Amino acid sequence: MLNRERWVAETLLELADTLAPGLDPTNYWLCVADRYAHLIASSSVRLSAVGDRAARPVMVVTDDRLGEPPLDGLFAEEGPGIECGESGEPIVNVHLDQATTRWERLAPAALSLGFRSVHAFPFSRHVDVLGAVTILTTETTPLPEADVRVATALADAATIGMLNHRAIAGLTTTSEQLQGALTSRVIIEQAKGLLSARLEITPEEAFIMLRRYARGHNQRIGDLAGKLVSRDMTAAELVSSLPEQAIRTSRR
Repeated sequence: MLNRERWVAETLLELADTLAPGLDPTNYWLCVADRYAHLIASSSVRLSAVGDRAARPVMVVTDDRLGEPPLDGLFAEEGPGIECGESGEPIVNVHLDQATTRWERLAPAALSLGFRSVHAFPFSRHVDVLGAVTILTTETTPLPEADVRVATALADAATIGMLNHRAIAGLTTTSEQLQGALTSRVIIEQAKGLLSARLEITPEEAFIMLRRYARGHNQRIGDLAGKLVSRDMTAAELVSSLPEQAIRTSRR
């Protein structure tokens, strides 16, 4: 690889740039898989990792054969990806013809497609395990120690990058929820004030009236308040839809 140091630096920077809330996890992990394919010659890459708090993980491959029979499904049942995910340690330089007992179905299936060795690196940081990348190669030459260090660094950078993205996305969601609750509360207070002035009742009585109407008409109290504030409903219309008993109770 020409300009190896520059490629490594640019790749690490790219994997760290995950603070934008709009980041697409699938595209991100596809980028990570592509970088492994460039790092290790004659390789095919399968990567499985978490998405944006989704129930199912993201799975990407750089070689369609890894997503089709006979390998399809086997990666989820056995193999170096599962082992390194459980141990948190990389698995490198395993010859597939010597691993047919270790991985009884995966190893023969990979050998039948011309692969000869396998490596795997976990995406883990402390107690957080995001997934793993499995790299199948047609070579039996051991992966150089320098490449192992770079591959491990890519896994660490990708893990930290995705954890940062998930943290930012979580904060953004929480902020939006809090802002929505605050906005709804402000509108409810405005509606209470409107009803108090029009009906000459206390704000507490106005809120009881709003709550009774919302429950009786299967509406959110915030939506009802919004209709009153925007003049889509008048105080008189609200009162006319309430039972007389409810109105008297509200004014006690």
